[in-house]
Amino acid sequence: MTTEELWMHRALQLAALGLGKVQPNPLVGAVVVHNEHIIGEGYHQQYGAPHAEVNAICTVKNHELLKKSTLYVNLEPCAHFGKTPPCASLIIEKKIPKVVVGMKDPSEKVNGKGIKMLQDAGIEVIEKVLQDECLRLNKRFVTYHTKKRPYIFLKWAQTKNGFMDVLRGENTGRGKARLAPTYWITNDALRVWAHKLRNEEQAILIGYNTLKNDNPQLTNRFYGSNQPQRFVLCDERKSIEVDKSFSILVGDIEEVLNELYALKIQSVIVEGGKKTLQKFLDAHLWDEVFVLTGNVMWESGVEAPTMQYVFDDEIDVDGETVTTYLSKSSS
Repeated sequence: MTTEELWMHRALQLAALGLGKVQPNPLVGAVVVHNEHIIGEGYHQQYGAPHAEVNAICTVKNHELLKKSTLYVNLEPCAHFGKTPPCASLIIEKKIPKVVVGMKDPSEKVNGKGIKMLQDAGIEVIEKVLQDECLRLNKRFVTYHTKKRPYIFLKWAQTKNGFMDVLRGENTGRGKARLAPTYWITNDALRVWAHKLRNEEQAILIGYNTLKNDNPQLTNRFYGSNQPQRFVLCDERKSIEVDKSFSILVGDIEEVLNELYALKIQSVIVEGGKKTLQKFLDAHLWDEVFVLTGNVMWESGVEAPTMQYVFDDEIDVDGETVTTYLSKSSS
C-alpha cells in the first residue's frame, strides 16, 4: 500500500461512520497530513451539519501548518452552496497546497467543478486513489445520481433446504403462521443483524400480501436509533386498508423507483414475500441481495426466489450465515 493509499484508507474508515445519518448526502471522510503525520481528521456526521473537510480542518491546532499539508478526501470537495458553504472555497482560503481525491462527485451540482476550482486556484490535485473502494462505499449515492433510482437491497431468510415462508392456506393463516414454533427461520443474532441494516438504510418496502399476512412492524428495535421509511407495494390503490405509518406505492416497478427517486430515497431494502422479490429480480432492478440462512429444515413451504448473481461474501453470525450477492451490473 502506498502512502497516499494509506491516508485514503483512513479517510474511508472515517467516512463509513456516517452511514445511516447523512443521506441523501454522501459518506465523506477527510484527513490532513503534515510531514507524514495526521494533524487533523473528520467526517460528515449528520445531514445538514458541516462536511468532512470542515470538520477535519477545524481539528488542526496550528492552522499555519495547513499551508504545508495535504488533504485526503474520499470524494471530490463540493463547489456549491447547499446547507453549508463550498468546501473547495475553504480549502483555497486555508491555502492547502495539495488535495488527494478518491473519486469525482457524480452529482450534477459538482461532477468535476470542485476539482477544477481547486486547480484554478493553483492547488495540486491527485485523483482516483483507491477509487474502487471509494465507489463501493458510496454505492448508494453513486447509483442515485447515475441511474436516477435508489440502490436496491433484496433481503430474505431461508431454511437450510431453501424455503422462505410457510404455505399460506386454511390451516396456515396469518395468526397460526405467526404462532407456529418453526416459523422463525433465523436466530436472535441474525435478527439483530437485520435491524442493523434497517438502521443504515433510508427505506424498507414490502408487498401488500406480506402486510396482510404478517402485519410486520418493519421498525429498527435492536440496533441504533434510525428508523427507515416504510412503504407497501400494492397492485392497485382502491379497496385496501394500510396503516397510516406506511406509504403506498402502486404499479410498475420502474414507476415505483421513479417515485422513490423523487422522494430522495437513496437506498431501499425490499423485504417482501417471494412475489415482490421476484418482481425486482425479473426486472433486473436490484443491486445487492442478502440471503440469511438459518439452521432449521422444513418439510414443505414457499421456495426462495431464483436469480442470476455474482457471489460477493459470506459471514457467520452465531452459527448461521449471511450470504451477499451482487447483480452483474453492480459487480
